[in-house]
Amino acid sequence: MKSFFAVFLLPCQIMAQQALSESATPVRAGAPFWNQEAVQFQFAPAFDFKEVEGAKSYRFTLTPSSGEKLVFEDAKPNVPLSPVWTRVPVGKTTLKVEALDAGGAIMGEAMTRAFHRAAVFQSREAKVDQSWSESARTALDALVHSPDLRCWFTTGEIDEQFHLYRYPAKIIGAAASALAVYATQTPAPADSAEALQAARRAADTLLALCEPAESAWAFHPPTYHPTKFRERMQGHINPANYMTNCGAEAGRYCLDVHQATQDERYLKAAVRIAETYQKQQREDGSWLLFVTPKDGSAATDNVLVPTLVVEFLDHLAHTTKERRFDAMRDKAVAWIMRNPVRTWNWQGQFEDVKPLPPYENLTKHEACDFAIHLLNQTKVSPVEKTLSLDLLRFAEDQFVMWDQPPETRPGGQNDDGQATAKSKSWLLPCVLEQYRCYAPVCASSAKLIRTYLAAYRVTGDRLHLQKARALAGTLVRSQQNKKAPGRYLTWLMKSGGPTMWFNCELMAVRAMQELQQEDAAAP
Repeated sequence: MKSFFAVFLLPCQIMAQQALSESATPVRAGAPFWNQEAVQFQFAPAFDFKEVEGAKSYRFTLTPSSGEKLVFEDAKPNVPLSPVWTRVPVGKTTLKVEALDAGGAIMGEAMTRAFHRAAVFQSREAKVDQSWSESARTALDALVHSPDLRCWFTTGEIDEQFHLYRYPAKIIGAAASALAVYATQTPAPADSAEALQAARRAADTLLALCEPAESAWAFHPPTYHPTKFRERMQGHINPANYMTNCGAEAGRYCLDVHQATQDERYLKAAVRIAETYQKQQREDGSWLLFVTPKDGSAATDNVLVPTLVVEFLDHLAHTTKERRFDAMRDKAVAWIMRNPVRTWNWQGQFEDVKPLPPYENLTKHEACDFAIHLLNQTKVSPVEKTLSLDLLRFAEDQFVMWDQPPETRPGGQNDDGQATAKSKSWLLPCVLEQYRCYAPVCASSAKLIRTYLAAYRVTGDRLHLQKARALAGTLVRSQQNKKAPGRYLTWLMKSGGPTMWFNCELMAVRAMQELQQEDAAAP
């Protein structure tokens, strides 16, 4: 019995040591510094401390909330904390950097920064009573038969008590997609025909809301509902505004309905969305993020990080077997390489958070999307592999909570972020959405699961697979919540959190289905 446990624990111990050792390698060191608003670091950070004139060296002193101080010296004040990082305990840490003269005397005031030293991954098997695919099927069944989607089985009119329908492109589109995916499962559900008809109702409702042909953003669905939910339309959440990533998300949903129904109307809708992207693409390769859809004028000066457009165009090409939009997609990829890949400004682009200046509201979604895009290519170059793994580490560094979340959070939380910010109630391990909604969301876990799986397929490193499994285990546990039995909780909290965003649930279903395929093939 003793030898059995030794054999069983050894791989877990090796993976835990691997995770700790890898945490000493910084995500992105040197200018431009991207982490001024960051709360936590899992990988050794470096900060934008300026050199002091006449200084010969710098003393770094880390004072953790528990344990002894850790000290090292370097010729520069902005180097990574790698020399001592693996010895920094989890919890709040204060860093002090002092400039020293040739004799070792301190010059001027110390430069300081406080942060949370995040926990690294500790390998342990997720205890589940069913397969990942069975869990996904249960979640999809619970979502489709929930009150949230009941209107598509009956009147086809939005039930306004479910106020998230104020975001039509995302929420009506996700309803249509979820219904279509549910109806085409194998084995087929008993009510698959009814679900397919409901999917059509939702998709048709969305298409009826799209911009007219004479609009600058013709055939794109609205970000905000044009006639309903007026009491909730405040500030930037205004029917006169349009967030340009919505077309790509809705286009993907149209392709799901087309696949389920083989109705060319839905494929044509997706093609029209792509054609408008082609007309509106800027010379630099991207698009304005927030616009007035009628004339295309800018509502803010933010530029779209177009990973969703790239993903949508890839899906469209796979469906049509045509390459007519490849040049547009390649220009968008080139823009990503020239911009966020260089600046690391992976800014949040969410319809319920006003677009913000660089680095104030980072998220991992677009970074992970781009990593998945690169890793899923037929041939992945060494440069692309390295970049993809850096993007994955950035996402894990800033947004994955393996254990002991930070007590503090970034400022400027949106309403949902305020409601779900109490870290003591989070289901761990989990993944947070963005700085301005610093809370665990099932779609965020889904995005990391898919990115870990893409990395595992290319590298063969089982640590990536184990991390995906661990996050999936939390999704399964969330299905036991009595407030929404069977569903993947949007907010991965013990209480269940506030409103359910079923576009997020659908992302989790897709990730669990992908994990099942990869897990089944794993040695």
